[in-house]
Amino acid sequence: MNEEVNVPFILFFDCPEEVMEKRLLKRGETSGRSDDNLASIKKRFKTFQTESMPVIEYYNKLGKVVFVNADRDPKEIFTDIKKAFDKVHGKDKL
Repeated sequence: MNEEVNVPFILFFDCPEEVMEKRLLKRGETSGRSDDNLASIKKRFKTFQTESMPVIEYYNKLGKVVFVNADRDPKEIFTDIKKAFDKVHGKDKL
């Protein structure tokens, strides 16, 4: 992909599997999604590990992954995300 597009960074929302599972099950109470059940959630976690983590590891070796602790208040998470984008756009130098 580097030959096709400049990837300045990858955001990686780092969150314990237990927390994500709890959040998705809570969402499933009102989402109407048939895949918000424990079996489907665990399958998605496994797929993420096998399919997506190699991509994250590749970009991490290039120093292009910004890890964001996603097990916090959404406002704190947003602040970290904004900092990452500001840094790429040179706004951290103001």
